Amino acid sequence: MLSLLNFETQINAVILQRARLYFQNGNVENIEETEDNTWRAEVTGSDLYSVEVILKGNKEITGYSCDCPYDEGICKHTVAVLFALVEILKKQKNKPKGASKKDVFESLLQTISLKEYQGFISQYGAKNKNFKTEFELYFAGKDSRIDVEKKYSDLVERIVKKYSRGGYIDYRASFGLSKEVDALLKTGDASIAKNNFRDAFALAKAVLKPMMLAIIDSDDSNGNIGDSIEGSIGILENIAAANAAAIAIKEQLFGFLATELVNTVYFDYGDFGYQLFPIFQALAVELNAGDVFLRFIDTQSSKLTGEYEGYRKEFLQISKIEFLQLTGKADEADNLIQQYIDIVEVRQNEVNKAIDKKDFNKAKKLITGGIKVAEAKSHPGTVTQWQKELLRIAVLEKDIVTIRHYTRYFAFDHGFSPDYYNQFKKTYPTAEWKIIIENYIAETIQKITYNWSNNKHKAWHHPAHPPLLERLAPIYIQEKYWDRLLALVQQDNNLNTTLAYHNHLVKIYSGELLKIYLPSLEKYGVESTGRSTYADMVSKMKMIMKDIPDSKEKITALAQKLRFQFSVKPRRPAMMEELDKILK
Repeated sequence: MLSLLNFETQINAVILQRARLYFQNGNVENIEETEDNTWRAEVTGSDLYSVEVILKGNKEITGYSCDCPYDEGICKHTVAVLFALVEILKKQKNKPKGASKKDVFESLLQTISLKEYQGFISQYGAKNKNFKTEFELYFAGKDSRIDVEKKYSDLVERIVKKYSRGGYIDYRASFGLSKEVDALLKTGDASIAKNNFRDAFALAKAVLKPMMLAIIDSDDSNGNIGDSIEGSIGILENIAAANAAAIAIKEQLFGFLATELVNTVYFDYGDFGYQLFPIFQALAVELNAGDVFLRFIDTQSSKLTGEYEGYRKEFLQISKIEFLQLTGKADEADNLIQQYIDIVEVRQNEVNKAIDKKDFNKAKKLITGGIKVAEAKSHPGTVTQWQKELLRIAVLEKDIVTIRHYTRYFAFDHGFSPDYYNQFKKTYPTAEWKIIIENYIAETIQKITYNWSNNKHKAWHHPAHPPLLERLAPIYIQEKYWDRLLALVQQDNNLNTTLAYHNHLVKIYSGELLKIYLPSLEKYGVESTGRSTYADMVSKMKMIMKDIPDSKEKITALAQKLRFQFSVKPRRPAMMEELDKILK
Protein backbone atom coordinates (compact mmCIF):
# COMPACT_ATOMS: atom_id res chain seq x y z
CA MET A 1 0.00 0.00 0.00
CA LEU A 2 1.51 3.32 -1.10
CA SER A 3 1.22 6.11 1.49
CA LEU A 4 2.78 9.42 2.45
CA LEU A 5 4.59 7.54 5.21
CA ASN A 6 6.32 4.94 3.01
CA PHE A 7 6.44 6.18 -0.59
CA GLU A 8 10.17 6.98 -0.34
CA THR A 9 10.90 3.28 0.20
CA GLN A 10 8.69 2.05 -2.65
CA ILE A 11 9.68 4.29 -5.56
CA ASN A 12 12.62 3.94 -7.94
CA ALA A 13 15.68 5.73 -6.53
CA VAL A 14 16.29 7.76 -9.70
CA ILE A 15 12.69 9.00 -9.84
CA LEU A 16 12.82 9.77 -6.12
CA GLN A 17 16.02 11.81 -6.43
CA ARG A 18 14.74 13.87 -9.36
CA ALA A 19 11.40 14.46 -7.64
CA ARG A 20 13.10 15.63 -4.44
CA LEU A 21 15.09 18.19 -6.47
CA TYR A 22 11.88 19.38 -8.16
CA PHE A 23 10.29 19.89 -4.74
CA GLN A 24 13.35 21.55 -3.19
CA ASN A 25 13.74 23.90 -6.18
CA GLY A 26 10.15 25.08 -5.89
CA ASN A 27 8.85 23.43 -9.07
CA VAL A 28 5.61 22.41 -7.31
CA GLU A 29 3.15 25.29 -7.62
CA ASN A 30 -0.49 26.10 -6.97
CA ILE A 31 -1.04 23.07 -4.78
CA GLU A 32 -4.48 23.01 -3.17
CA GLU A 33 -7.14 20.65 -1.89
CA THR A 34 -9.90 21.13 -4.47
CA GLU A 35 -12.24 18.53 -2.95
CA ASP A 36 -12.15 16.47 0.21
CA ASN A 37 -8.95 14.38 0.06
CA THR A 38 -8.27 15.41 -3.56
CA TRP A 39 -5.19 17.57 -4.12
CA ARG A 40 -4.18 19.23 -7.37
CA ALA A 41 -0.94 20.98 -8.24
CA GLU A 42 1.11 22.21 -11.17
CA VAL A 43 4.72 21.08 -11.59
CA THR A 44 7.17 22.93 -13.80
CA GLY A 45 9.48 20.64 -15.75
CA SER A 46 10.24 20.63 -19.47
CA ASP A 47 6.59 21.80 -19.61
CA LEU A 48 3.90 22.70 -17.09
CA TYR A 49 2.17 19.52 -15.88
CA SER A 50 -1.02 19.04 -13.87
CA VAL A 51 -0.91 16.49 -11.07
CA GLU A 52 -3.77 15.06 -9.01
CA VAL A 53 -3.35 12.98 -5.83
CA ILE A 54 -6.21 11.36 -3.91
CA LEU A 55 -5.62 10.54 -0.25
CA LYS A 56 -7.48 8.55 2.34
CA GLY A 57 -7.15 9.80 5.88
CA ASN A 58 -4.31 12.16 4.83
CA LYS A 59 -1.96 9.17 4.61
CA GLU A 60 -2.94 6.41 2.18
CA ILE A 61 -2.51 7.29 -1.51
CA THR A 62 -5.56 5.84 -3.27
CA GLY A 63 -5.05 7.46 -6.66
CA TYR A 64 -2.78 9.76 -8.64
CA SER A 65 -2.39 11.10 -12.18
CA CYS A 66 -0.15 13.40 -14.17
CA ASP A 67 -0.60 14.62 -17.73
CA CYS A 68 3.08 14.21 -18.62
CA PRO A 69 4.01 11.63 -21.32
CA TYR A 70 5.77 9.29 -18.85
CA ASP A 71 3.91 5.96 -18.84
CA GLU A 72 6.13 3.55 -16.89
CA GLY A 73 4.58 4.01 -13.46
CA ILE A 74 4.58 6.93 -11.05
CA CYS A 75 6.45 9.94 -12.50
CA LYS A 76 8.81 12.43 -10.89
CA HIS A 77 6.15 15.20 -11.05
CA THR A 78 3.71 13.17 -8.95
CA VAL A 79 6.41 12.21 -6.45
CA ALA A 80 7.42 15.88 -6.16
CA VAL A 81 3.81 16.64 -5.19
CA LEU A 82 3.95 13.85 -2.57
CA PHE A 83 6.95 15.56 -0.97
CA ALA A 84 4.99 18.83 -0.97
CA LEU A 85 1.95 17.13 0.59
CA VAL A 86 4.03 15.74 3.44
CA GLU A 87 5.14 19.29 4.30
CA ILE A 88 1.67 20.82 3.93
CA LEU A 89 -0.09 18.21 6.05
CA LYS A 90 2.61 18.45 8.69
CA LYS A 91 2.01 22.20 8.95
CA GLN A 92 -1.79 21.78 8.96
CA LYS A 93 -1.51 19.31 11.82
CA ASN A 94 0.18 21.95 13.96
CA LYS A 95 -2.31 24.72 13.09
CA PRO A 96 -5.38 25.50 15.20
CA LYS A 97 -8.70 24.33 13.82
CA GLY A 98 -10.49 26.79 11.58
CA ALA A 99 -11.50 27.40 8.03
CA SER A 100 -9.41 25.41 5.57
CA LYS A 101 -7.59 27.09 2.69
CA LYS A 102 -9.95 25.58 0.12
CA ASP A 103 -12.85 27.48 1.74
CA VAL A 104 -11.28 30.91 1.15
CA PHE A 105 -12.16 31.03 -2.56
CA GLU A 106 -15.78 30.03 -1.94
CA SER A 107 -16.01 32.55 0.89
CA LEU A 108 -14.76 35.37 -1.33
CA LEU A 109 -17.29 34.53 -4.04
CA GLN A 110 -20.05 34.93 -1.50
CA THR A 111 -18.83 38.20 0.03
CA ILE A 112 -17.59 40.43 -2.83
CA SER A 113 -20.05 42.80 -4.48
CA LEU A 114 -21.33 42.80 -8.08
CA LYS A 115 -19.32 45.93 -8.78
CA GLU A 116 -16.18 44.24 -7.48
CA TYR A 117 -16.92 41.18 -9.67
CA GLN A 118 -17.31 43.36 -12.75
CA GLY A 119 -14.21 45.38 -11.98
CA PHE A 120 -12.05 42.29 -11.61
CA ILE A 121 -13.39 40.64 -14.78
CA SER A 122 -12.92 43.83 -16.80
CA GLN A 123 -9.36 44.27 -15.56
CA TYR A 124 -8.40 40.61 -15.95
CA GLY A 125 -10.02 40.34 -19.39
CA ALA A 126 -7.96 43.31 -20.60
CA LYS A 127 -4.74 41.46 -19.65
CA ASN A 128 -5.72 37.91 -20.67
CA LYS A 129 -7.09 37.48 -24.19
CA ASN A 130 -7.91 33.82 -23.67
CA PHE A 131 -9.95 34.59 -20.57
CA LYS A 132 -11.84 37.34 -22.39
CA THR A 133 -12.60 35.02 -25.32
CA GLU A 134 -13.72 32.17 -23.08
CA PHE A 135 -15.90 34.57 -21.06
CA GLU A 136 -17.61 35.89 -24.21
CA LEU A 137 -18.10 32.36 -25.54
CA TYR A 138 -19.60 31.20 -22.25
CA PHE A 139 -22.19 33.97 -22.37
CA ALA A 140 -22.57 34.07 -26.18
CA GLY A 141 -26.27 33.23 -25.92
CA LYS A 142 -26.88 36.56 -24.18
CA ASP A 143 -25.50 38.76 -26.97
CA SER A 144 -26.15 38.05 -30.66
CA ARG A 145 -23.31 40.38 -31.68
CA ILE A 146 -20.73 37.81 -30.55
CA ASP A 147 -19.23 35.98 -33.55
CA VAL A 148 -18.86 32.55 -31.93
CA GLU A 149 -17.05 30.96 -34.85
CA LYS A 150 -14.43 33.71 -35.05
CA LYS A 151 -13.95 33.67 -31.28
CA TYR A 152 -13.32 29.92 -31.31
CA SER A 153 -11.02 30.21 -34.34
CA ASP A 154 -8.95 32.95 -32.72
CA LEU A 155 -8.73 30.96 -29.48
CA VAL A 156 -7.57 27.76 -31.20
CA GLU A 157 -5.06 29.63 -33.35
CA ARG A 158 -3.56 31.23 -30.23
CA ILE A 159 -3.32 27.80 -28.57
CA VAL A 160 -1.59 26.28 -31.61
CA LYS A 161 0.80 29.23 -31.86
CA LYS A 162 1.63 28.89 -28.15
CA TYR A 163 2.99 25.36 -28.68
CA SER A 164 4.72 25.98 -32.03
CA ARG A 165 8.43 26.63 -32.27
CA GLY A 166 9.44 27.97 -35.65
CA GLY A 167 6.26 26.53 -37.13
CA TYR A 168 6.97 23.04 -35.70
CA ILE A 169 5.28 21.23 -32.79
CA ASP A 170 7.56 18.73 -31.09
CA TYR A 171 6.65 15.57 -29.17
CA ARG A 172 6.28 17.23 -25.76
CA ALA A 173 4.50 20.32 -27.10
CA SER A 174 1.93 18.14 -28.87
CA PHE A 175 0.84 16.82 -25.47
CA GLY A 176 0.22 20.30 -24.06
CA LEU A 177 -1.53 21.45 -27.24
CA SER A 178 -3.93 18.52 -27.20
CA LYS A 179 -4.61 18.95 -23.51
CA GLU A 180 -5.86 22.52 -24.03
CA VAL A 181 -7.79 21.69 -27.21
CA ASP A 182 -9.45 18.65 -25.60
CA ALA A 183 -10.60 20.83 -22.70
CA LEU A 184 -12.14 23.16 -25.28
CA LEU A 185 -13.83 20.26 -27.08
CA LYS A 186 -15.68 19.39 -23.87
CA THR A 187 -17.60 22.65 -24.26
CA GLY A 188 -18.75 21.33 -27.65
CA ASP A 189 -20.14 18.21 -26.02
CA ALA A 190 -21.85 20.41 -23.44
CA SER A 191 -23.38 22.53 -26.22
CA ILE A 192 -24.80 19.44 -27.93
CA ALA A 193 -26.28 18.30 -24.62
CA LYS A 194 -28.11 21.65 -24.52
CA ASN A 195 -29.17 21.32 -28.19
CA ASN A 196 -26.95 24.28 -29.00
CA PHE A 197 -25.77 22.80 -32.29
CA ARG A 198 -24.70 26.16 -33.75
CA ASP A 199 -21.97 26.72 -31.17
CA ALA A 200 -20.91 23.04 -31.23
CA PHE A 201 -20.52 23.21 -35.03
CA ALA A 202 -18.57 26.46 -34.78
CA LEU A 203 -16.18 24.89 -32.26
CA ALA A 204 -15.67 21.67 -34.24
CA LYS A 205 -14.79 23.66 -37.37
CA ALA A 206 -12.49 25.95 -35.41
CA VAL A 207 -10.59 22.95 -34.04
CA LEU A 208 -10.56 20.69 -37.10
CA LYS A 209 -8.97 23.01 -39.68
CA PRO A 210 -6.01 24.41 -37.67
CA MET A 211 -5.31 21.03 -36.06
CA MET A 212 -5.12 19.42 -39.51
CA LEU A 213 -2.54 22.05 -40.44
CA ALA A 214 -0.74 21.45 -37.14
CA ILE A 215 -0.43 17.70 -37.65
CA ILE A 216 1.48 18.25 -40.89
CA ASP A 217 4.35 20.01 -39.11
CA SER A 218 4.50 18.11 -35.84
CA ASP A 219 5.86 15.04 -34.11
CA ASP A 220 2.57 13.36 -33.25
CA SER A 221 4.08 9.93 -32.62
CA ASN A 222 2.10 9.73 -29.37
CA GLY A 223 -1.15 10.40 -31.28
CA ASN A 224 -2.29 13.35 -29.15
CA ILE A 225 -3.04 15.73 -32.01
CA GLY A 226 -4.76 12.92 -33.92
CA ASP A 227 -6.97 12.22 -30.89
CA SER A 228 -8.00 15.89 -30.74
CA ILE A 229 -8.88 15.84 -34.43
CA GLU A 230 -10.99 12.74 -33.87
CA GLY A 231 -12.68 14.56 -30.99
CA SER A 232 -13.77 17.35 -33.34
CA ILE A 233 -14.95 14.76 -35.89
CA GLY A 234 -16.99 13.12 -33.11
CA ILE A 235 -18.80 16.44 -32.50
CA LEU A 236 -19.60 16.75 -36.22
CA GLU A 237 -20.87 13.15 -36.22
CA ASN A 238 -23.14 13.83 -33.23
CA ILE A 239 -24.57 16.95 -34.88
CA ALA A 240 -25.32 15.05 -38.10
CA ALA A 241 -27.04 12.23 -36.17
CA ALA A 242 -29.08 14.51 -33.87
CA ASN A 243 -32.79 14.57 -34.64
CA ALA A 244 -33.07 17.88 -32.80
CA ALA A 245 -30.49 19.61 -35.00
CA ALA A 246 -32.09 22.11 -37.43
CA ILE A 247 -31.98 21.28 -41.13
CA ALA A 248 -30.16 24.56 -41.73
CA ILE A 249 -27.30 23.46 -39.46
CA LYS A 250 -27.10 20.09 -41.20
CA GLU A 251 -27.04 21.81 -44.60
CA GLN A 252 -24.16 23.99 -43.39
CA LEU A 253 -22.33 20.90 -42.15
CA PHE A 254 -22.91 19.14 -45.48
CA GLY A 255 -21.49 22.13 -47.37
CA PHE A 256 -18.52 22.32 -45.02
CA LEU A 257 -17.66 18.66 -45.61
CA ALA A 258 -18.09 19.00 -49.38
CA THR A 259 -15.47 21.76 -49.28
CA GLU A 260 -13.06 20.20 -46.79
CA LEU A 261 -13.00 16.67 -48.22
CA VAL A 262 -11.49 18.03 -51.42
CA ASN A 263 -8.35 18.72 -49.39
CA THR A 264 -6.05 15.68 -49.61
CA VAL A 265 -4.52 16.45 -46.20
CA TYR A 266 -7.47 14.66 -44.57
CA PHE A 267 -6.43 11.44 -46.32
CA ASP A 268 -2.64 11.86 -46.40
CA TYR A 269 -2.12 12.45 -42.67
CA GLY A 270 -4.25 9.77 -41.07
CA ASP A 271 -7.68 8.27 -41.71
CA PHE A 272 -9.58 11.46 -40.93
CA GLY A 273 -11.04 11.77 -44.42
CA TYR A 274 -12.35 8.22 -44.21
CA GLN A 275 -13.96 9.06 -40.84
CA LEU A 276 -15.58 12.24 -42.18
CA PHE A 277 -16.91 10.64 -45.36
CA PRO A 278 -19.68 8.52 -43.74
CA ILE A 279 -20.99 11.73 -42.11
CA PHE A 280 -21.02 13.37 -45.53
CA GLN A 281 -22.84 10.35 -47.01
CA ALA A 282 -25.44 10.14 -44.22
CA LEU A 283 -26.25 13.84 -44.61
CA ALA A 284 -26.55 13.42 -48.40
CA VAL A 285 -29.21 10.75 -47.80
CA GLU A 286 -31.08 12.77 -45.16
CA LEU A 287 -30.98 16.04 -47.14
CA ASN A 288 -31.83 14.41 -50.49
CA ALA A 289 -28.58 15.80 -51.84
CA GLY A 290 -27.76 12.79 -53.99
CA ASP A 291 -26.80 14.80 -57.07
CA VAL A 292 -24.24 16.82 -55.11
CA PHE A 293 -22.85 13.73 -53.40
CA LEU A 294 -22.52 11.66 -56.58
CA ARG A 295 -21.04 14.58 -58.51
CA PHE A 296 -18.50 15.01 -55.73
CA ILE A 297 -17.48 11.35 -55.98
CA ASP A 298 -17.18 11.42 -59.77
CA THR A 299 -15.17 14.65 -59.74
CA GLN A 300 -12.76 13.46 -57.09
CA SER A 301 -12.38 10.00 -58.65
CA SER A 302 -11.37 11.55 -61.96
CA LYS A 303 -8.55 13.40 -60.22
CA LEU A 304 -7.11 10.28 -58.56
CA THR A 305 -4.69 9.03 -61.20
CA GLY A 306 -1.53 8.64 -59.12
CA GLU A 307 0.20 5.34 -58.37
CA TYR A 308 -0.66 5.51 -54.66
CA GLU A 309 -4.20 6.84 -54.98
CA GLY A 310 -5.87 3.57 -55.92
CA TYR A 311 -7.15 2.83 -52.41
CA ARG A 312 -8.93 6.19 -52.11
CA LYS A 313 -10.45 5.79 -55.54
CA GLU A 314 -11.75 2.34 -54.60
CA PHE A 315 -13.13 3.79 -51.36
CA LEU A 316 -15.07 6.42 -53.32
CA GLN A 317 -16.58 3.82 -55.65
CA ILE A 318 -17.60 1.61 -52.71
CA SER A 319 -19.23 4.67 -51.11
CA LYS A 320 -21.05 5.37 -54.36
CA ILE A 321 -22.42 1.83 -54.50
CA GLU A 322 -23.55 2.05 -50.86
CA PHE A 323 -25.26 5.38 -51.51
CA LEU A 324 -27.13 4.07 -54.55
CA GLN A 325 -28.30 1.07 -52.52
CA LEU A 326 -29.38 3.30 -49.60
CA THR A 327 -31.39 5.55 -51.90
CA GLY A 328 -33.20 2.68 -53.64
CA LYS A 329 -31.32 2.80 -56.94
CA ALA A 330 -30.61 -0.92 -57.02
CA ASP A 331 -30.15 -1.22 -60.80
CA GLU A 332 -27.56 1.54 -60.90
CA ALA A 333 -25.81 -0.03 -57.91
CA ASP A 334 -25.74 -3.46 -59.60
CA ASN A 335 -24.24 -1.99 -62.77
CA LEU A 336 -21.55 -0.31 -60.70
CA ILE A 337 -20.88 -3.56 -58.81
CA GLN A 338 -20.22 -5.40 -62.06
CA GLN A 339 -17.96 -2.58 -63.19
CA TYR A 340 -15.92 -2.65 -59.98
CA ILE A 341 -16.19 -6.33 -59.03
CA ASP A 342 -12.38 -6.57 -58.87
CA ILE A 343 -12.36 -4.34 -55.82
CA VAL A 344 -11.96 -6.76 -52.90
CA GLU A 345 -14.64 -5.13 -50.70
CA VAL A 346 -17.16 -5.10 -53.57
CA ARG A 347 -16.52 -8.75 -54.38
CA GLN A 348 -16.64 -9.66 -50.67
CA ASN A 349 -20.07 -8.07 -50.31
CA GLU A 350 -21.33 -10.12 -53.24
CA VAL A 351 -19.82 -13.27 -51.76
CA ASN A 352 -21.59 -12.56 -48.47
CA LYS A 353 -24.90 -12.06 -50.26
CA ALA A 354 -24.51 -15.37 -52.12
CA ILE A 355 -23.62 -17.21 -48.88
CA ASP A 356 -26.62 -15.66 -47.10
CA LYS A 357 -28.82 -17.04 -49.89
CA LYS A 358 -27.01 -20.40 -49.65
CA ASP A 359 -25.93 -20.02 -53.28
CA PHE A 360 -22.55 -21.57 -52.55
CA ASN A 361 -21.68 -22.24 -56.19
CA LYS A 362 -22.02 -18.56 -57.03
CA ALA A 363 -19.97 -17.62 -53.96
CA LYS A 364 -17.19 -20.06 -54.91
CA LYS A 365 -17.17 -18.77 -58.49
CA LEU A 366 -16.78 -15.20 -57.23
CA ILE A 367 -13.97 -16.28 -54.89
CA THR A 368 -12.14 -18.17 -57.64
CA GLY A 369 -12.26 -15.01 -59.74
CA GLY A 370 -10.96 -12.99 -56.80
CA ILE A 371 -8.01 -15.38 -56.36
CA LYS A 372 -7.05 -14.96 -60.03
CA VAL A 373 -7.16 -11.17 -59.73
CA ALA A 374 -5.10 -11.22 -56.52
CA GLU A 375 -2.51 -13.56 -58.03
CA ALA A 376 -2.21 -11.35 -61.10
CA LYS A 377 -1.58 -8.36 -58.83
CA SER A 378 0.84 -10.36 -56.63
CA HIS A 379 -1.30 -9.83 -53.52
CA PRO A 380 -0.70 -13.02 -51.48
CA GLY A 381 -2.57 -11.61 -48.47
CA THR A 382 -5.73 -11.24 -50.55
CA VAL A 383 -5.28 -14.78 -51.92
CA THR A 384 -5.20 -16.03 -48.33
CA GLN A 385 -8.32 -14.01 -47.50
CA TRP A 386 -10.22 -15.68 -50.34
CA GLN A 387 -8.93 -19.15 -49.38
CA LYS A 388 -10.32 -18.63 -45.89
CA GLU A 389 -13.66 -17.78 -47.49
CA LEU A 390 -13.53 -21.11 -49.35
CA LEU A 391 -12.92 -22.81 -45.99
CA ARG A 392 -15.91 -20.96 -44.51
CA ILE A 393 -18.12 -22.29 -47.31
CA ALA A 394 -16.68 -25.81 -46.92
CA VAL A 395 -17.71 -25.77 -43.26
CA LEU A 396 -21.22 -24.68 -44.21
CA GLU A 397 -21.42 -27.44 -46.84
CA LYS A 398 -19.78 -30.00 -44.49
CA ASP A 399 -17.21 -30.66 -47.24
CA ILE A 400 -14.67 -32.62 -45.17
CA VAL A 401 -12.12 -32.97 -47.98
CA THR A 402 -11.93 -29.21 -48.55
CA ILE A 403 -11.96 -28.48 -44.80
CA ARG A 404 -8.97 -30.81 -44.33
CA HIS A 405 -7.16 -29.27 -47.28
CA TYR A 406 -7.37 -25.69 -46.03
CA THR A 407 -7.08 -26.30 -42.29
CA ARG A 408 -3.90 -28.33 -42.82
CA TYR A 409 -2.57 -25.56 -45.08
CA PHE A 410 -3.35 -22.76 -42.58
CA ALA A 411 -2.21 -24.84 -39.60
CA PHE A 412 1.30 -25.44 -40.93
CA ASP A 413 2.16 -23.41 -44.03
CA HIS A 414 1.69 -19.85 -42.70
CA GLY A 415 3.46 -20.37 -39.40
CA PHE A 416 1.83 -22.65 -36.88
CA SER A 417 -1.82 -21.90 -36.00
CA PRO A 418 -3.31 -23.74 -33.00
CA ASP A 419 -6.85 -22.82 -34.09
CA TYR A 420 -6.55 -24.29 -37.58
CA TYR A 421 -4.56 -27.23 -36.18
CA ASN A 422 -7.40 -28.19 -33.88
CA GLN A 423 -9.96 -27.64 -36.62
CA PHE A 424 -7.93 -29.97 -38.84
CA LYS A 425 -7.62 -32.52 -36.03
CA LYS A 426 -11.37 -32.59 -35.33
CA THR A 427 -12.08 -33.90 -38.82
CA TYR A 428 -10.50 -37.27 -37.89
CA PRO A 429 -11.42 -40.01 -35.40
CA THR A 430 -8.83 -40.37 -32.62
CA ALA A 431 -7.20 -43.52 -33.98
CA GLU A 432 -6.94 -42.16 -37.52
CA TRP A 433 -5.59 -38.82 -36.29
CA LYS A 434 -2.72 -40.64 -34.56
CA ILE A 435 -1.62 -42.02 -37.93
CA ILE A 436 -2.09 -38.67 -39.73
CA ILE A 437 -0.04 -36.63 -37.27
CA GLU A 438 2.73 -39.24 -36.95
CA ASN A 439 3.02 -39.31 -40.75
CA TYR A 440 3.22 -35.51 -40.82
CA ILE A 441 5.91 -35.49 -38.11
CA ALA A 442 7.93 -38.14 -39.97
CA GLU A 443 7.62 -36.23 -43.28
CA THR A 444 8.69 -33.00 -41.60
CA ILE A 445 11.74 -34.61 -39.97
CA GLN A 446 12.75 -36.21 -43.24
CA LYS A 447 12.36 -32.97 -45.23
CA ILE A 448 14.19 -30.72 -42.73
CA THR A 449 16.99 -33.24 -42.20
CA TYR A 450 17.44 -33.70 -45.96
CA ASN A 451 17.70 -29.93 -46.54
CA TRP A 452 20.06 -29.50 -43.59
CA SER A 453 22.28 -32.34 -44.78
CA ASN A 454 22.53 -30.88 -48.29
CA ASN A 455 23.33 -27.37 -47.02
CA LYS A 456 25.58 -28.00 -44.02
CA HIS A 457 28.74 -27.70 -46.08
CA LYS A 458 27.72 -24.42 -47.70
CA ALA A 459 29.68 -21.27 -46.85
CA TRP A 460 26.80 -19.55 -45.07
CA HIS A 461 26.08 -20.33 -41.43
CA HIS A 462 24.07 -23.45 -40.62
CA PRO A 463 22.97 -24.98 -37.29
CA ALA A 464 24.94 -27.89 -35.79
CA HIS A 465 21.90 -30.14 -36.11
CA PRO A 466 18.68 -30.20 -38.15
CA PRO A 467 16.51 -27.22 -37.02
CA LEU A 468 13.52 -29.32 -35.97
CA LEU A 469 12.49 -27.52 -32.78
CA GLU A 470 10.76 -24.53 -34.33
CA ARG A 471 8.60 -26.67 -36.64
CA LEU A 472 7.83 -29.59 -34.35
CA ALA A 473 7.61 -28.01 -30.88
CA PRO A 474 4.11 -26.53 -31.48
CA ILE A 475 2.84 -29.97 -32.50
CA TYR A 476 4.45 -31.69 -29.53
CA ILE A 477 2.85 -29.12 -27.23
CA GLN A 478 -0.60 -29.66 -28.78
CA GLU A 479 -0.22 -33.43 -28.53
CA LYS A 480 1.51 -33.29 -25.10
CA TYR A 481 4.52 -35.18 -26.42
CA TRP A 482 6.68 -33.82 -23.59
CA ASP A 483 9.45 -36.39 -23.93
CA ARG A 484 9.96 -35.51 -27.59
CA LEU A 485 9.88 -31.78 -26.83
CA LEU A 486 12.52 -32.26 -24.13
CA ALA A 487 14.74 -34.17 -26.54
CA LEU A 488 14.68 -31.30 -29.03
CA VAL A 489 15.31 -28.73 -26.28
CA GLN A 490 18.28 -30.77 -25.04
CA GLN A 491 19.60 -31.00 -28.57
CA ASP A 492 19.40 -27.22 -28.95
CA ASN A 493 21.01 -26.73 -25.51
CA ASN A 494 20.41 -22.98 -25.45
CA LEU A 495 19.37 -20.83 -22.46
CA ASN A 496 16.73 -18.69 -24.16
CA THR A 497 15.35 -21.57 -26.20
CA THR A 498 15.00 -23.70 -23.08
CA LEU A 499 13.28 -20.85 -21.24
CA ALA A 500 10.80 -20.57 -24.10
CA TYR A 501 9.55 -24.08 -23.30
CA HIS A 502 10.22 -23.91 -19.56
CA ASN A 503 6.56 -23.76 -18.46
CA HIS A 504 5.69 -26.83 -20.52
CA LEU A 505 8.52 -28.98 -19.15
CA VAL A 506 9.46 -27.79 -15.67
CA LYS A 507 6.91 -29.83 -13.70
CA ILE A 508 8.04 -33.11 -15.26
CA TYR A 509 11.68 -32.55 -16.19
CA SER A 510 13.04 -30.02 -13.67
CA GLY A 511 16.30 -31.93 -13.22
CA GLU A 512 16.93 -32.21 -16.95
CA LEU A 513 16.28 -28.48 -17.42
CA LEU A 514 18.65 -27.58 -14.60
CA LYS A 515 21.44 -29.46 -16.37
CA ILE A 516 20.96 -27.04 -19.26
CA TYR A 517 20.44 -23.93 -17.15
CA LEU A 518 23.54 -24.05 -14.93
CA PRO A 519 26.27 -24.10 -17.63
CA SER A 520 24.18 -21.79 -19.85
CA LEU A 521 23.78 -19.22 -17.06
CA GLU A 522 27.50 -19.34 -16.30
CA LYS A 523 28.31 -18.80 -19.98
CA TYR A 524 25.79 -15.96 -20.11
CA GLY A 525 27.39 -14.35 -17.05
CA VAL A 526 30.92 -14.59 -18.47
CA GLU A 527 29.91 -13.16 -21.84
CA SER A 528 27.54 -10.46 -20.52
CA THR A 529 28.45 -6.78 -20.57
CA GLY A 530 26.38 -3.96 -19.09
CA ARG A 531 23.92 -3.71 -16.23
CA SER A 532 20.88 -4.61 -18.34
CA THR A 533 22.32 -8.03 -19.24
CA TYR A 534 23.42 -8.65 -15.62
CA ALA A 535 19.92 -7.76 -14.41
CA ASP A 536 18.43 -10.08 -17.04
CA MET A 537 20.66 -12.94 -15.89
CA VAL A 538 19.68 -12.42 -12.25
CA SER A 539 16.03 -12.26 -13.20
CA LYS A 540 16.35 -15.61 -14.96
CA MET A 541 18.13 -17.07 -11.94
CA LYS A 542 15.34 -15.95 -9.61
CA MET A 543 12.68 -17.41 -11.88
CA ILE A 544 14.46 -20.77 -12.05
CA MET A 545 14.91 -20.89 -8.25
CA LYS A 546 11.22 -20.15 -7.79
CA ASP A 547 10.07 -22.87 -10.22
CA ILE A 548 12.72 -25.43 -9.27
CA PRO A 549 13.17 -25.23 -5.47
CA ASP A 550 15.97 -27.83 -5.54
CA SER A 551 18.02 -25.46 -7.71
CA LYS A 552 18.42 -22.74 -5.04
CA GLU A 553 21.67 -24.05 -3.61
CA LYS A 554 23.25 -24.59 -7.04
CA ILE A 555 22.10 -21.22 -8.43
CA THR A 556 23.42 -19.47 -5.30
CA ALA A 557 26.74 -21.26 -5.68
CA LEU A 558 26.91 -20.15 -9.31
CA ALA A 559 26.16 -16.55 -8.30
CA GLN A 560 28.97 -16.70 -5.71
CA LYS A 561 31.35 -18.12 -8.29
CA LEU A 562 30.58 -15.34 -10.78
CA ARG A 563 30.83 -12.70 -8.05
CA PHE A 564 34.24 -13.96 -6.98
CA GLN A 565 35.42 -14.25 -10.58
CA PHE A 566 34.59 -10.65 -11.42
CA SER A 567 35.45 -9.05 -8.09
CA VAL A 568 39.00 -8.70 -9.43
CA LYS A 569 40.21 -7.81 -12.91
CA PRO A 570 38.21 -7.64 -15.07
CA ARG A 571 36.08 -6.08 -12.31
CA ARG A 572 32.34 -5.67 -12.90
CA PRO A 573 30.80 -3.63 -10.07
CA ALA A 574 27.39 -3.55 -11.75
CA MET A 575 27.37 -7.34 -11.87
CA MET A 576 28.29 -7.43 -8.17
CA GLU A 577 25.28 -5.27 -7.31
CA GLU A 578 22.90 -7.41 -9.37
CA LEU A 579 24.22 -10.73 -8.01
CA ASP A 580 23.88 -9.39 -4.46
CA LYS A 581 20.12 -9.35 -5.02
CA ILE A 582 20.32 -13.14 -4.92
CA LEU A 583 23.11 -13.58 -2.39
CA LYS A 584 21.79 -11.13 0.20
